[in-house]
Amino acid sequence: MSYSVYFKYGSKKYKLPVNPEEIKRSRELNIETYQVLEEGQVSIPSYCALEEFSFETEFPSQDVNYMEPGTEAEADYYEKMFRKAQKNKKPIRFIASNDISDDISVKVLVKSVDIVEKAGEEGDKYISLTLMEYKGAGKRYVAVQTPDATVKQEETPLAENPAVTANKTHTVQSGDTLWGIAKKYYGNGSQYPKIMSANPDIKNANLIYPGQVFTIPA
Repeated sequence: MSYSVYFKYGSKKYKLPVNPEEIKRSRELNIETYQVLEEGQVSIPSYCALEEFSFETEFPSQDVNYMEPGTEAEADYYEKMFRKAQKNKKPIRFIASNDISDDISVKVLVKSVDIVEKAGEEGDKYISLTLMEYKGAGKRYVAVQTPDATVKQEETPLAENPAVTANKTHTVQSGDTLWGIAKKYYGNGSQYPKIMSANPDIKNANLIYPGQVFTIPA
């Protein structure tokens, strides 16, 4: 079974002349940590980062017997393509295929291009690439003219929990926590100390009771 790595940029298809020995894939989960009274540190997962791909491979300057069929020994040709995609900030499609199914087929941005030329291998280039999964903005914006400047305004609805702009009150219900109340009004549970400061009757953040009425400061 043959294995191929290639890119699609515009209407052209670029097959790598030499397959990389390995392709590293990485994706991180962003985790926010907060300090909670009498509980210590808690961790809250927020979002998964975009996937990154990285590899290094050889681009010979002349034909060698280990090159992939149908490819050309033109190192500069491939380098220019990667540099152009990076400079123009345009996504390209990255495909790693075993000729039966595409193991990887994803739009990416060229995050970094590193070139190494070694003594005794005149014209040959070793290119290290770091690619980041491409995901365009899902929201649309419209321009709104103001007396001083033109600003962008989202067409999407306001968030469910907009920032508090004036003092409010909250009557504690069964199951309420200060963390949950802060998250409801501020969008962030770690803002609960603001509520404690505005309500001196709260002696312990973990001890609140149904029926209590709290001031929610702006």
